[in-house]
Amino acid sequence: MDFRLLGPLEVRDDDGELCRIPDGRLRTLLAVLLLHAGYAVSTDSLAEYVWEGTPPRQPRAALQVMVVRLRKSLGPQVGARIRTARPGYRLTADPKEVDLRRFEDLHQQGIAAEGVEDWRAAGELFVGALACWRGEPLEDLPGELLGMQTVPPLQERRLDALRGRIEAELALGDHHKLVAELSRLVEDWPLREHFRCQLMLALYRSGRRADALAVFQAGRRLLVEELGLEPGVELRALHGAILAEDPGLAWAAPRQAGFGGRSAGRAARVRPVQLPADLADFTGRAEQVDRLVSLLAGTDSERPIGPVVLSAIDGAGGFGKTALAVHVAHLVRSRFADGQLHADMLGSGPSPTNPTEILARFLRGLGITTERIPADPDERGALYRSLLAGQRVLILLDDVKDAAQVRPLMPGVGGCAVLVTSRSMLASLDGADRLTLSTLPHDEARELFTRIIGAQRAGAEPRAVASVLAACAGLPLAIRIAAARLVAQPSWSVQALADQLGGQERLLDELQVEDRAVRTTFAVSYRNLQPDQARAFRLLGQCEGPFTTLAAAAALLALPAASAARILDALVDMHLVVAPGPGRYRLHDLLRVYAIECAQSEDPPQEQDAGADRLLGWYLHTSAAATKKLNPPRRHVVLDPPAPSVRPLNFADYDEALAWCETEQENLVAAVLQAARTGRHEIAWKLPITMWDLFNLRRPDEGWTDCYEAALAATRVLDDPGATAWVLNSLSSAYQAAGRLADAADCLDQALEIRRRLADIRGEASCLINLGYVHIEMGEARAAVGMLERALEIFRQIGLPYGEEAAHSNLGEAHRKLGNLEAALSHYREGLAIAVERSDRYFMGRDMANVADTLHMLDRVEEAGEYATQALALNQEAGNRVDEGIALDVLGLVAAANGETGPALRYWEQARAVLDDLGHPRAAEIEARIGRPRS
Repeated sequence: MDFRLLGPLEVRDDDGELCRIPDGRLRTLLAVLLLHAGYAVSTDSLAEYVWEGTPPRQPRAALQVMVVRLRKSLGPQVGARIRTARPGYRLTADPKEVDLRRFEDLHQQGIAAEGVEDWRAAGELFVGALACWRGEPLEDLPGELLGMQTVPPLQERRLDALRGRIEAELALGDHHKLVAELSRLVEDWPLREHFRCQLMLALYRSGRRADALAVFQAGRRLLVEELGLEPGVELRALHGAILAEDPGLAWAAPRQAGFGGRSAGRAARVRPVQLPADLADFTGRAEQVDRLVSLLAGTDSERPIGPVVLSAIDGAGGFGKTALAVHVAHLVRSRFADGQLHADMLGSGPSPTNPTEILARFLRGLGITTERIPADPDERGALYRSLLAGQRVLILLDDVKDAAQVRPLMPGVGGCAVLVTSRSMLASLDGADRLTLSTLPHDEARELFTRIIGAQRAGAEPRAVASVLAACAGLPLAIRIAAARLVAQPSWSVQALADQLGGQERLLDELQVEDRAVRTTFAVSYRNLQPDQARAFRLLGQCEGPFTTLAAAAALLALPAASAARILDALVDMHLVVAPGPGRYRLHDLLRVYAIECAQSEDPPQEQDAGADRLLGWYLHTSAAATKKLNPPRRHVVLDPPAPSVRPLNFADYDEALAWCETEQENLVAAVLQAARTGRHEIAWKLPITMWDLFNLRRPDEGWTDCYEAALAATRVLDDPGATAWVLNSLSSAYQAAGRLADAADCLDQALEIRRRLADIRGEASCLINLGYVHIEMGEARAAVGMLERALEIFRQIGLPYGEEAAHSNLGEAHRKLGNLEAALSHYREGLAIAVERSDRYFMGRDMANVADTLHMLDRVEEAGEYATQALALNQEAGNRVDEGIALDVLGLVAAANGETGPALRYWEQARAVLDDLGHPRAAEIEARIGRPRS
């Protein structure tokens, strides 16, 4: 294809035939797409140009119609090039197919040849560039807006190409034939001093010194009269040199810069090799190294013409970005035969390097002498891109502040590669292949540590090595510092270092050696924060769970969620905070230590305490809201209203509440332990009470017992017997799940004694229900019956169906253990009837599973299957995994009784997986029945 913009708008297909372009706004639409060929143009921008700033009410729809018409008019070959591309449309074209791109490429190459004084090549390139022009750009377009914004800069580049062509011809000695052309140019462009300088030099070299001086005087009069200005430095200097008949103006002599002769002292073209030394002990990051090497070395031709390869490595300070980039650069440097450029951009410091300064440094590295480096930043960038055109050069930009620092240093055409490191994500750096570094995996961390201190020393103390690495938390800088301290102290044991790193209070003090320190690395990022970002970072040190949600963080920061998100996302972009998922945030372990340290030095204690109060209060009130959806009729703790800045979540239904509890389980446990440790005793006992339904449904291996033991200690500090009894009741469930039945019974005996002393009859009944169940588990079902019947009597007296259902369920279990299956079935059905009346799907599912199990024991197989099918659906819906597993087991038993071996095995496999995950004893029974171990 041939797309022409530098004159009347034209498009020719691959046969050279001129395509018909409709008149009017369709021509403008095509022109805008061609001016941005290869890039998407937003519908807003297209509408602005097509309708001259007054688009129709529905510009998007109108543009869709216009694009369809334009495609049809241009024909299938050209029309297929126009494609929908967010946020609008893109016309796909190779740069060689667009005359404007051909002109720009030749123009830049001409500037590069001029920069190294290859005058013959420069002249040919500038001539080729000017040959792309056929007249006024876009002269046949309707309207004025596009032309006003586009044509003037294009004309400037055309005049510069013309200047360059004449400069080359002057340098080659063609001054005689240039006089007439330059006289016309000075007449057409009387204020362009460079054309006037070129005319004066051509006249002088042609032996017309007086005419050259007259050209100066005419120009001076014009400038003074029109603008009130004296001529510029270049024009005055040339005038003085002509008056003095400076020998340097003769064609054969070296010239002063800008006068069109030869430059004295031109530097030879060099191959820069600027990479820093690679680390001899670089370790790990194998996946990242392979990815970067594949990307950077993937340009396989000797002189590729295509997109510049750009890769950006980002991550927090100390994560090894520079080490990785330098290591990869050395691995691929043989693929970049024309050299490697390197610059430390100082982006994380107080004074980031101006890219214009780096351009000058790179130009010197590419062989351009200082006096030939343009002062204008745009001209400097143009020369840099021209020198790199067609070359294979690797550019390593380390510690970049932002995308604005990178853009001026990007090569213009293919063959080169740019490797960037930054503490920022550089989100606006288009076309980059991004790689974010996280902590080192444990194996790689151990390998790095071992390589530095030696395998023999590390192998002698594996536990101490593990302790040191745990303190370093996978941060490569911390690992290197810790290892360097051992290398510097051959007499130290690894355990001695582990002991020094064991306390959080001095951890950052210990992680420093000579001029390297983890604290200093973190401080570089911290001091660049805005005040609200720094406050948020410090407060996040209060979060002791594995992550913090946006809603929790908003409470911690006492901000609306939108404001909190803006601040937290900025911290994520700077890698001071990690975002493991949407709306989730966490600090690296060592960064959390640093955040606490900053808070202690900058914030008054009451500010720190207020943040923790808000965070833990938010967890308490939100968990309380969740449990009211999970189990509405049960007894709930009474809470004071939340603080005004604490906005707890509300839940639409059971499923939403359970999903939140499951997601936040580890954070809730951490919040309980934090409240207990920091003396927030009300939260420390009430929060676990709100979490009981979660624990009962999910039966976690960790956290359950710790929470209630911490809660019990808190109630005793408060000297609150009622709270103590409540927590003892809940703690018994944790002990029971852990198989500590005697401890569970002891808790319930203590709780029952307190409830009776306080005349809390409802509490007494709750204790009796749980105590009866524990006795059943202990093999004392007969003793349990009396306790459970008393509990049933109390719940009937106070009119609490919820309690009656639970009593019936436990009585059913007791009678089943005693072999009274009909009595058991009767109690299970009584409980089921109450659950149905209350529309409580959790208890419906539990009781149906028990009914199904008992019916199977009574050989009422068909009925058992019907109840088990309903129980499975209800328990899956309610998230009750224990009774889901029992229902699956019963379905397997029913299938086996019917001779359906295959379905039976499938049901049992599912049941075993569910119950084994919960640590339920029935999983072992199922495994024995299946007759083969877990896979």
